Amino acid sequence: MFTRAVLTIFTWAFVLELLVLTYYLGKEPKPFEFYLNLGLTVFTAVVLIFVVSKEKRRKELEERETEEKKKER
Repeated sequence: MFTRAVLTIFTWAFVLELLVLTYYLGKEPKPFEFYLNLGLTVFTAVVLIFVVSKEKRRKELEERETEEKKKER
């Protein structure tokens, strides 16, 4: 449950950061907020990749445990 909530929050954050990033791409010169948003976008992408890979590993482990229990019966 906790992983799903974190995934939802960071997915929305990533989408909104991409929208803000596209807004700042049209501005010259680039304000400080552009670079701040760029850093936050990278951070959010890394967190999303980490959470998704962690959840995928957890599901694979659960599936293996379920298969082992079925074989024991």
